[in-house]
Amino acid sequence: MTEQKLSDNERLKRQSNFLRGTIEQDLSDRITGGFTADNFQLIRFHGMYQQDDRDIRAERAKQKLEPLQNVMLRARMPGGVITPKQWLAIDKFADEHTSYGSIRLTTRQTFQFHGVLKPDIKLMHQTLNKIGIDSIATAGDVNRNVLCTTNPVESELHQQAYEWAKKISEHLLPKTRAYAEIWLDGEKLETTDEEPILGSNYLPRKFKTTVVIPPQNDVDVHANDLNFIAIADNGKLVGFNVLVGGGLAMTHGDHTTYPRRADDFGFVALDKTLDVAAAVVTTQRDWGNRSNRKNAKTKYTLIGLGLRYLKRKLSNAQVLNLQIAVRMSLPIVVIVLVG
Repeated sequence: MTEQKLSDNERLKRQSNFLRGTIEQDLSDRITGGFTADNFQLIRFHGMYQQDDRDIRAERAKQKLEPLQNVMLRARMPGGVITPKQWLAIDKFADEHTSYGSIRLTTRQTFQFHGVLKPDIKLMHQTLNKIGIDSIATAGDVNRNVLCTTNPVESELHQQAYEWAKKISEHLLPKTRAYAEIWLDGEKLETTDEEPILGSNYLPRKFKTTVVIPPQNDVDVHANDLNFIAIADNGKLVGFNVLVGGGLAMTHGDHTTYPRRADDFGFVALDKTLDVAAAVVTTQRDWGNRSNRKNAKTKYTLIGLGLRYLKRKLSNAQVLNLQIAVRMSLPIVVIVLVG
């Protein structure tokens, strides 16, 4: 069998020196307002996308100027919880240092800054760091912002679920110090990074995780890679039912892509929750498609390996009970657009 050629994203990650690239050099280059070469993609692992002001693109082209490059930053906030102090700080930054003076809320329980120019990018990260927020792994081939049933002050169970969303998020983060070194002026270290869960080439594609409290399905557990359904006993969290392999994305006309509901895998006790998360992510890391990014999501990996493979791996590792603790039918979230 002929070995398939890896996608260029795999080369980029492999050569990035654990997501550092030459971002620092680009940051100090005032000739261009943007990031060049591989750094254009690498900044995504730091939570940013490079964009430009489309409204003046044609005008600048006539003047032989490059587009007005800027970045969009997406924050990491598991469960979407933010304090008044944090909100006031991000509102102040948006008002003073973004082109649009706005904060944009997202469907994945976080906020985005848009229109931040290169001289203000480091200030943006440092401002967020001072109030306990970062943008690590909110884009790129990693586990993204972890969603959770909203309002942690509603009950003790809600608070516990939210705390586990934070723990899962932290456990699956990249361990490289690249973010701290580049944006927070952290101590420079030799390349001694290790990525025990994500691996040196990180994941084949983006990975999305949710935590939900029945009967709500406000995060749509059927449509994400890894999902934890809270199981309570007398109002206290005792564990989770685990669902794996969901995703709604597809490419029109490409029948090798398709939406898929996540499968029930079984029950996990609280003390094994992080082990299950790591086991699913490492399986996707090792077996995901690194040649065709359209078929690189967990749902395709699961079909390729077979459900039994991953269930057996989790069961043999004694981190998952294949019995479902409470059989329940959570509805799929359907959004209907009306004119």
